[in-house]
Amino acid sequence: MRATAVTTAVIALFALAGVGAACGVPPLVCAARALVGAGVMYVLAIVLQRVVLRIMVDLMTGRTRATNPSEEHTR
Repeated sequence: MRATAVTTAVIALFALAGVGAACGVPPLVCAARALVGAGVMYVLAIVLQRVVLRIMVDLMTGRTRATNPSEEHTR
């Protein structure tokens, strides 16, 4: 799970650095923005993987989540 997040972050790092270099941003600013963007992409990839995994497990086990706790007693 973390390997996919790391790969996503590395791709984002190079993509953001390339865009910054193409736009003529100073190297320090370009590097800082690329690092922050890669960090954000890493966190988003981890969260997205956990959400997708939880949805898949819930679907496979047949569990449903009650949106309202008071509705749970009526079932």
